[in-house]
Amino acid sequence: MILIFPEGGVANLKPFKIKNAEIQSDVTRTTIQFPKYTTQLMNLANQNAQGTRPRVVGQMRELVQEFPGKTYEEWVAWYSQKNPNAIRAVIKKIREMVEGFKRAITLIDEKMIEAWVTDLVITKTFTGMAFQQSILKRLSER
Repeated sequence: MILIFPEGGVANLKPFKIKNAEIQSDVTRTTIQFPKYTTQLMNLANQNAQGTRPRVVGQMRELVQEFPGKTYEEWVAWYSQKNPNAIRAVIKKIREMVEGFKRAITLIDEKMIEAWVTDLVITKTFTGMAFQQSILKRLSER
């Protein structure tokens, strides 16, 4: 979302917001609606798989500056020609990670959730407070 603060020269125009979806629709004339939670899961899968790293999709900042066109359609054609295998490679990485998530989610039950919450809230918090003991122990062993 972008918050716009018009300068005083614009007659009585108050600050306003433009949603990312509105900007996308304006510049690409495309909108995609995803079912609830799916984008969060795909984002997490992509982060874990490192699918959209520059080594896979190219250095986007440089590609945008190099792009000679003006329209979305020109961008799609130009990028596809410059990086013909990139999108397929990302899809494969994310799909494999999502399949791993599917297998892992079947293992999660209340007992596992309890163990995870206890580890996070109790164990890791205490460890963070008392890590000096571990450092002193290792130093004394040397």
